[in-house]
Amino acid sequence: MDSAHAADPGADRFFESDLKDLASEDSFIRDQAGVRVAQRGFGIVQALISILSDLPSLSFGVASALGKIGDRRAIPVLAQAAKMGDEELRLAAVWALAQFHEPEVLPILLSEAERPHTVIQGYLANVLGTFQDSRVVPLLGKLAIHPNREVAFQASCALGETGDAAGAGRFSARPAGVTRSSGGQPRGHAAFGH
Repeated sequence: MDSAHAADPGADRFFESDLKDLASEDSFIRDQAGVRVAQRGFGIVQALISILSDLPSLSFGVASALGKIGDRRAIPVLAQAAKMGDEELRLAAVWALAQFHEPEVLPILLSEAERPHTVIQGYLANVLGTFQDSRVVPLLGKLAIHPNREVAFQASCALGETGDAAGAGRFSARPAGVTRSSGGQPRGHAAFGH
C-alpha cells in the first residue's frame, strides 16, 4: 500500500472491502469497487499486481482497475494474464492493455487479435485503428474479411481510422458480381449479401 493508506488503518479496511466487492457476482457492485480501487492511483498498483497473480477470483476487477490506473508496471502481468487466463480474465486483461496506447503494448494486442476469439478480435479490431500505426493495417485487413460480421465490421471501420492509405485502398476494389449503377450505388447480389 502507499504511505497514505498505511498511515490510516481505516483505509485498509475500505481497501479490503473493495477487494471483496471485486469478486461479487453483481456486476454493478464489482464495477463500482473497480472504480474505487482505481481511484487510489499509482500507490496501489504493486498490491494489485500481486493480487492479480495470486487470487484468480479477483482477477477481472483487478485487471480492469490496473487498466484504469494506467501504470506501466502492470503491462507485463496483464500481458501474461491475456495469454494464460480464463476467458473472463483474458477479456479484462486485453481491455486493460488497450488503455495504455504505448508502443510496447501494440505487439501484445496484435498477437491477441490473431488468436481465435471473436469477442476479443472484434474489440481489438475496433481499438487497433486508434493506434495510428501502420503495423495494424495487415491484421485489420485480415480481420476485415473475417467470417464473423461484427469482427469484419469493426476491422473495416478501424482501417478507415488508421489514416493509412494502404488500409483505405482495401475498400476500393469491388467484390465479384457488384457493379455501380449510374447513381453510384452498388447493385447485384453481392451488394446485398446474397
